[in-house]
Amino acid sequence: MLSRDSEMTALDGGLSAAEAGMGASLLLEGGIGTGKSHLVRAALRTARSRGFGTVSARARPGERSRAHGVLHQMRDQLLCLLGTDRVQEHAGDGDAEAAGMHRLITAATAGAPLLVAIDDLQWTDTPSLRWLGYLTARLEGLPVFLLATLGVDRPGPAGGGGGPQSAESPAGVASFFHRRAVLQGLNADSVAYLLSAFTGEHADPGLVRACRAATGGNPLLLQALLRELRRTGLAPGVVSAHRVAGLGPVEVAETLLTRLDGSSRQVGAVLDAVSIVAPGASAPLVAHLTGIGAGEAADLLHRLVHWGVLTEGQDGIGFAQPLVMSSFRARMPPSERARLHAEAARALYASSAPRERITAHLLPAAPLGERWALRLLVDAADAALAGGALAQARVCLERGLAECGPEEEPGLLRRLGHIELADGPEPAVARLRRTVGLIQGGTEHRAMALLDLAQAAAMTGDVPEALRIVEEEAGELERSGAPKELRAGFRAVRGLLELLEGRGARPKPSCVPASAFPAQLSEVARCPWVRRAEAAAQAMGAQWSGTQRAEAVQQARLALGEPVTTVNDHALMRLGLVLVLARSGAAEEASEHGAALLTAATEEGSRTVAALARAVLAECAFRTGRLTECLEAAHGALERGPEPTGREWLGSAAARGWLGSALYESGDLDQAQRVLLEAGLENAVPAVTLPGLLFHRGRLQVALGRVGPGLADLEECGRLLLHRGWTNPALWPWRSEAALAHARLGDEDAARRLVREELALARDFGAPHAVGVALRAAGLLGPGEERAAVLAESAQLLREAGAALDEARVLRDLGRELMRTRKTRQAREHLRAAAALAEKCAAHVLVQELRQDMIEAGARPRRDTEIGPASLTPAERRTALLAAEGLTNREIAGRLYVTRRTVEMHLSRVYRKLSISDRRALSLAADDERLSPAVCLHLPEHEAAESCA
Repeated sequence: MLSRDSEMTALDGGLSAAEAGMGASLLLEGGIGTGKSHLVRAALRTARSRGFGTVSARARPGERSRAHGVLHQMRDQLLCLLGTDRVQEHAGDGDAEAAGMHRLITAATAGAPLLVAIDDLQWTDTPSLRWLGYLTARLEGLPVFLLATLGVDRPGPAGGGGGPQSAESPAGVASFFHRRAVLQGLNADSVAYLLSAFTGEHADPGLVRACRAATGGNPLLLQALLRELRRTGLAPGVVSAHRVAGLGPVEVAETLLTRLDGSSRQVGAVLDAVSIVAPGASAPLVAHLTGIGAGEAADLLHRLVHWGVLTEGQDGIGFAQPLVMSSFRARMPPSERARLHAEAARALYASSAPRERITAHLLPAAPLGERWALRLLVDAADAALAGGALAQARVCLERGLAECGPEEEPGLLRRLGHIELADGPEPAVARLRRTVGLIQGGTEHRAMALLDLAQAAAMTGDVPEALRIVEEEAGELERSGAPKELRAGFRAVRGLLELLEGRGARPKPSCVPASAFPAQLSEVARCPWVRRAEAAAQAMGAQWSGTQRAEAVQQARLALGEPVTTVNDHALMRLGLVLVLARSGAAEEASEHGAALLTAATEEGSRTVAALARAVLAECAFRTGRLTECLEAAHGALERGPEPTGREWLGSAAARGWLGSALYESGDLDQAQRVLLEAGLENAVPAVTLPGLLFHRGRLQVALGRVGPGLADLEECGRLLLHRGWTNPALWPWRSEAALAHARLGDEDAARRLVREELALARDFGAPHAVGVALRAAGLLGPGEERAAVLAESAQLLREAGAALDEARVLRDLGRELMRTRKTRQAREHLRAAAALAEKCAAHVLVQELRQDMIEAGARPRRDTEIGPASLTPAERRTALLAAEGLTNREIAGRLYVTRRTVEMHLSRVYRKLSISDRRALSLAADDERLSPAVCLHLPEHEAAESCA
């Protein structure tokens, strides 16, 4: 009797009134499955336990046309109760029948009170209802408790009686009862009790809410739900709100149809139709789906709403309990569901319903063969892609394949390949191979699909396969006399892939000289992707050649300026161009392009392109000394990229190298070794990324003191690069690192030879970063009298390139060299500047080394940082706080008892340490608590004075 305390109290009151000789009547009202019959049975048990005589009857829909059906059930039980079988017949005389029944009831109460119970009053025949009205009018003074139940599924009159609201109708008789109670759904505590009994453990509140929402707390539905859980074999521990929402016990629909069988022959078809279009059902739509008249559909929907099976809201008519809707859907064969969805889509399209609603029916519908259906599905896919919902876009396009003709199929298949690429390059390769196989003839669709396939293959790291695909198609296009522009585009892509494979330091003749490039574009390349491919081939060829930096930057900018339709369009090519900019000295510009690509990929939900963009941003950040950003980007590429498949792909392999180096520079040596020194890693990464991995691993090994193995990695890196024809040190300055390793092992000749080669190559290309790195090695290995000048030149170039971490290294080297030549004051300045840069880069290993250098140089590092809020002395912090409050320099000087010159000096240092330029920024720094005492370190004034000196 869960959640039935008030009803049980009413039953007890009725029984007590009968025991006291006062007649009482109670009517329990509720929908199907609310527990009316259960309460009647409980009342009968209780009455018998208290010495009552009991008679009961249950009306059924099929017996409603049988006159006196319920009355005769009662009469037979009363005769049995009295121990007699004699009965006087009063054929056709309703009043006499009622009077005879009244005499029997009076006789039955002679020795004990009597409970008269009638279940499902709404199905009671009219003569029995007439007798019941007779009885309710004569209960006063009788020790009788009349209990009845009335369902909301009330039919119309069944002949012979009055109208629906007459005294001889269920509603009319109900008005004669002393008390009426409407049964509600079970409350949350009762639902939780039932779930706990089923699962054997405490019910999760979310699961309780889901079960109550699905069933409305209806006991019949809750029990059916629990039985369905048992049938499906779900273990109690895995029952979740999501699983509950998807369950649809067929028994619920069958039970409901059995109860409603007498109301209309069309009720099943109507409920099936509503389950398909809910919650937006309407009479015209249901009439269209069922083939009945609109008026009949409207009447039946009205009755079902009145009975509590359906509910009407702002969007239309739907089921009152979601579980009932799921049950009706589950009982239909899949073919019937697909047919109804198709008919619903047609009807909604004809009535100009919202596109989203029509598409919701198109997806599960049988093919319609209509052009408008394909158009809506493609539009829905575009909207899903714009919102980053790749799975939904995939479903829409796959459904569109069933509606499209031969002309549309290649385009849809190619778009599906793009979506697969967003999830990972390997699934995209499989999808695009099927796409190419389905496209017949040498159409442009086939050529574009092959380019997509080549890009996906290259992303997996299989550049030879990508090149094979493009070469075969390029040859076929030449033989078939394809349009000139298409052939030019394929030649450019082939040239790019040949560069990656090391088949030449410059693009093949497919790509014209830079001087003729604009003319080539205007004469041939009207298509953006062809212009992009040709410019990209020029840019990458110029960089790989190591002699054409200006051309590389110019053509990269041209290529990146071409429009794209989606982020997947030539994504690998565009990210390669970002690296061209980064390695040619335009690191900040490269970072901006990489960030834009990452934003677009994130918005479109392309994990693959987003991971590649993060790997590129990791390199850009490392080159400019932003180690924290590098770590974040590299971690993101590995953790949020495509699912691992047992082998590294292009993005993960690239990100791994920069992650390892950034971890080491940041001081996490153990994690750096786990990332870069994993056994067998060189066999798990794509061949095109192996030189980079060996470079990072070699540097780490040398830094850890394992110079021999580190040198071996660096020289293998160089061998692979030379094998591919990649001589430009802007890509990987392996010679400088190997030269320093040779010097540590005592091989000065090999070291100087490598340095000379790298410096010459770097000067040929002209990228400040590459030249600065080579000059650092040259300065460290050169004659003593030249070292300081060479290192100073290196520092200047690295400063121009924005390579803060490399500049910090060179300044440290320069400080050490000046210490060697006893120029202590200058050495301290360079060491302090190096420490400030290293701290800004978060290069903790270098910071610790510099602290030791500064101590050896006679400087006293006053704290762990030279920039940021923690670097402020107490005097500087006090001055900054007063300035942030708006005080003038004169006012601050008076408040602190110092000169105005001292205030100006303090503020200039504050601006430098906080990387700000004016008092407005200082006020913002104070507002965000960067100047709070908890942030700043406190030191004695004499230490501050010494450090200032």
